[in-house]
Amino acid sequence: MVSIRNGSTYNRGSRSPLWLAYLPQMVMLFLIATTCFYSGVLLGMKMNVAPSEPSRSTTFSVDEVEAEVLRRLKLQQQKEDTSIVVDSSGMKDNKKKDDGYQRRFPKTVSKFAYGAALVGKNEFIQQFDYGIPKPPSKREYEKDPGKDDVLLLYGSQKALPDDNKGIVNIDEGVAEIPHMSAKDATKNCAVLNVIYTDTHGGEDQCMAIVGNYESYHIQRWLRYDGIRVDKSVDLNAVGRGVQSNGQNKFEAPSDDYALQNQALLETYFNRLEQTIALLTPMAKSCAGDDNTVIVMVCNTGQSDLLINFFCSADARGFGDVVRKKLLIFATDEGVLEIAKGLGVNVFYDEKIFEKMPEQEAKRYGDRAFTQMMYAKIVTVQLINRMGYDVLFQDVDLVWYQNPLPFFHDKESPFYNFDVLFQDDGARSLRYAPYSANTGFYYVRNNNKTKFLFRSLLFLGDMVLSMTSHQQALAALLDEHSSLTGLRVKTLSGIDFPGGYHYHRKKEIDFMRDIATGKHTPYLLHMSWTTNKANKLLFLKQMGLWYINQACESGGAVDLAKDSSGTSLQQKCCSAEALISCHFKDKPSVNSCEGKGQNIDAKGKPFWK
Repeated sequence: MVSIRNGSTYNRGSRSPLWLAYLPQMVMLFLIATTCFYSGVLLGMKMNVAPSEPSRSTTFSVDEVEAEVLRRLKLQQQKEDTSIVVDSSGMKDNKKKDDGYQRRFPKTVSKFAYGAALVGKNEFIQQFDYGIPKPPSKREYEKDPGKDDVLLLYGSQKALPDDNKGIVNIDEGVAEIPHMSAKDATKNCAVLNVIYTDTHGGEDQCMAIVGNYESYHIQRWLRYDGIRVDKSVDLNAVGRGVQSNGQNKFEAPSDDYALQNQALLETYFNRLEQTIALLTPMAKSCAGDDNTVIVMVCNTGQSDLLINFFCSADARGFGDVVRKKLLIFATDEGVLEIAKGLGVNVFYDEKIFEKMPEQEAKRYGDRAFTQMMYAKIVTVQLINRMGYDVLFQDVDLVWYQNPLPFFHDKESPFYNFDVLFQDDGARSLRYAPYSANTGFYYVRNNNKTKFLFRSLLFLGDMVLSMTSHQQALAALLDEHSSLTGLRVKTLSGIDFPGGYHYHRKKEIDFMRDIATGKHTPYLLHMSWTTNKANKLLFLKQMGLWYINQACESGGAVDLAKDSSGTSLQQKCCSAEALISCHFKDKPSVNSCEGKGQNIDAKGKPFWK
């Protein structure tokens, strides 16, 4: 059988290659393309001839066309070379633009430093509130010398503000980086990456911004030999917990701590179903219409501080709120009896809390302190897991105002934050960047906060090795804010003061305003205090002590068991503050001059 294709015949039994059949078309296409290309070049050459040139034939040979193309390529290369200045070291400087202006930054960094502007820090933080606090002694409106401005780098021309004179180029009369409002400076920024940094202890710190596969963590290098900081050694990669004195505050926990945490988790999961069943009716009762449960954890050693919170709330008009919303997690039977005597909701499980100490911690970080810290993790995680907002607070504080409306105000800018903490006041590396005090904080119930406290629960080995859950939680806050977008807010110390304000000399005037009633915060938290004995004395001279002496030092346990018919509140609570002077160099509502001693080595009278 014979077929006709492209004007030729072939026998199917001896078929030619397919490409051979299309060879004539391919040759024709190549010739047409070549002709069109050179015709375009010739036409362009003709159009570019100046009018003054004598006319000539428009017929060019192939050699002439090639020569003209090479000439134009060489001319273009010369133009590019003249825009690059070579300095004395032989390095190319591409900071010159064709318009004659000098760039602020060379083109080699234009993908992350195309231009720059300055914005006032106070305004910037207010506009872009990531929840990180200013120095505790600085108010929101105060200056912070050497750190008053934010340096804003633009990564492209599209990101530049509408008025960008002097931002990209060092224009005549605009040698300095322009200063702009936060709104104008960021108007065209589709993405804004913010870096917080500080120099700790006057370190000779440098900062490198590397255009690369981006990281949401700071990579830290230090002249550190593994034991101490030594400026004679090379820069070495270190963890963020290595301080300028060489101490590492984030050592990885050992296997021993991991095994201890494993045992704690076994108890937790073995008792979880029964625990949830017991907690459900109590938590539901406390939550009420605003879905919020106030959680406190206490042992018998701290029970007088717990009673004082209850009595002070009642005397100041918050008694009904506390009775309804407070859920006490008792870690021993003594507190169980006291809570029942006060008529508040209480949870106690001897299996979960069987190894918890009954006595108060003698000092920050001792074994009793660490065990109580773990209990505070479990209690918040349980209530948060059950679907409720949590206001957690330590027992060593007193309310001046009911803080719940502050957290429930939907019109407040703070309503959009997931977790809100009292400012601890410390600015050490281990609490960076939020300096969150874990003795007073509010947790909104959502998947982000559930993941946060579930993660903290499994970091028990870290809590045990560092002797406090505050440090472990601080690390997680930073990680989760980056990872899941958790909104964390550190509250102003003006409204939520603590031990930092009470003990620091810089805050004397502020504490006088509180003592005289000129300023009314939401609370005073007696943190930053070595032991419970001193906490009691400080509260007494601040006019914040409301329990009778018979109920101090665990005495309320026996009174709670007394079935005489008189309530524990009647036996323990005073309607008025029981004020007494102890230290003349510490804040007090009355002058303690001549009535007390100095507790600090170089202490000066609080009242002059």
